[in-house]
Amino acid sequence: MTADPGDAPADRRLASTRLLAELVNNTLDPGYAAAARRRPPGATRRWDVPIVAVGALLVGFLLVVAYVHTNRGAPAAQRVHDSLVERVRAAQDGADALAGDLARTEDDLDRQQAAALPTTGALARSLSRAQLEAGQVAVHGPGLVVTLAEPPAPSASSAPGRAGSVPVAATHILTDRDIRAVVNELWGDGAEAIAVNGVRLTPTSAIRFAGEAVLVDFQPLTSPYRISAIGDADTLATDFAQSASASKYQTLAGASGIGFRFRNESDISLPGSASVTPRYASPAPSPSASASASGSRRGGR
Repeated sequence: MTADPGDAPADRRLASTRLLAELVNNTLDPGYAAAARRRPPGATRRWDVPIVAVGALLVGFLLVVAYVHTNRGAPAAQRVHDSLVERVRAAQDGADALAGDLARTEDDLDRQQAAALPTTGALARSLSRAQLEAGQVAVHGPGLVVTLAEPPAPSASSAPGRAGSVPVAATHILTDRDIRAVVNELWGDGAEAIAVNGVRLTPTSAIRFAGEAVLVDFQPLTSPYRISAIGDADTLATDFAQSASASKYQTLAGASGIGFRFRNESDISLPGSASVTPRYASPAPSPSASASASGSRRGGR
């Protein structure tokens, strides 16, 4: 008598079903029950209970000590935090007040200058041109706006990694070098006036990076960075689109997810910057000139 070939799969399915039912109904391995049966009654060691009690007391003591230390340190830390917040707010209020005083003083200076100087002629045109190039007067006109933005921050669930590490996507991709690269490209393409997030650039402007912010003339700016340039809109758009900077940030937008776009605008308004007093170096007198000057003073006496 030969076995039916169709019975083998049925037997395997039945065995699998019985094994699953055994695992669900009897979660404890039979070996544990056999070991418990082999253990004689009353075999518990007399020091097991004291050891467990002492361990529980130690754990409870450590929890109480941690709780007390946490609650004692919390008010002091909160006071330090509140004090720092108050100092920062006071400094910001003072800076805002000084900025308002400076703006009012500059407006008064502009009115007095307009009243004292001629409004027409070569001198007036030269002065207006110099103020425009120095970025001291507000301007408006057509131009190009370039926007750079950091990629979206990853959520905690989508950022796997070792505990305490910083995901690569959470670090800053854009720095001061990127802002300077776009600004220099726009200057080279014929821009007449540029501002970054509303901060007007001048010949003495500095773009730096500190912490998590880009500093433009010591004013902190954060992403997104809006770089506005006034000039011939068509020329700026054409030259910038064909530049190496635009190609670089197009690539970064696809590879790293940064925000990058630029568009023409028919009317861009840029504020004037605070006036800066240039300081010039002067040569020191030579030793021979100093000696002759001192000799002439002694001879005169």
